[in-house]
Amino acid sequence: MALPPELREYAETFDRFSHVAAGGSVERFADERVCVLQGPTWASISGVSVAADEVEALVSEVRERVPEGRDRVWWIGPSTRPADLDERLRELGFREPGDRAPLLRALALVVAPAGVDGIEVLRIETLEQSEAARELQWDAFGTPEERRARNRARSREDFEEAQRVGSPVGFLALLDGRPAGTASAVPSARGMFLLGGSTAPWAGGRGVYRALVRARWDAAVARGTPALVVAAMPDTSYPILRRLGFEDVCELRRLEDQPASSRIRAAARASASSSKRYGVAFATSWSGPFRSSLPAAALTA
Repeated sequence: MALPPELREYAETFDRFSHVAAGGSVERFADERVCVLQGPTWASISGVSVAADEVEALVSEVRERVPEGRDRVWWIGPSTRPADLDERLRELGFREPGDRAPLLRALALVVAPAGVDGIEVLRIETLEQSEAARELQWDAFGTPEERRARNRARSREDFEEAQRVGSPVGFLALLDGRPAGTASAVPSARGMFLLGGSTAPWAGGRGVYRALVRARWDAAVARGTPALVVAAMPDTSYPILRRLGFEDVCELRRLEDQPASSRIRAAARASASSSKRYGVAFATSWSGPFRSSLPAAALTA
């Protein structure tokens, strides 16, 4: 089935269309050049369309908009301009993201996926459900303990906000009465964007992931927006989603901006290396209000 242009646009640049509630912790800046969506610990930069000689100025602007210490991940798709943005960002010190997901596949679904018997999927409506889902997700992704601790401190706040503003919508799958999987979806006027799908190791191969996809499809239909889009890991969720009927849209590359302290150290190493090549010895001491941190949220479809 041919996907409509507006759905393909949504799948590539979903942050431009996702629902952002007033008064929440997530905020969005978007114009014809870029979309910057950011929360308390992360930022997503997408939909870039500038001239080649405007890239450095845009990077500087984004660094001013996003406070130091938040993950700043840039998404690069086929409509991105300039076409060589990936190379230009790398020259400015960008690296592959810390969540080890530099390449994703954008997919879209416009027909109902098959259901799965024997698995109950609940809409997350209690703090207990939310915390169980988060721990299950962290275990599935192998999230480091320091990152878990940082996010546990926001557990109640994040849950209460999601319930208040209606986004993201969380789901918890139960198998034999036990939490077996979890997933979320962010609504928009064009459909729902899927994220955070994960299954407990003991429940693998029993249809939990497929049940969570179906639950989110049903939620999209109930909202009057029968479409799902997702950024899928090529070697994990992608083949499952293709079997469920999702259509390929495009490839998405991701690069992460580095904290100021890391950029300074890299510049110092490069300068020292250059000096050694020319037989010049010097020492440089950097100090300032910079903290070195590379937090990265595990991302999957």
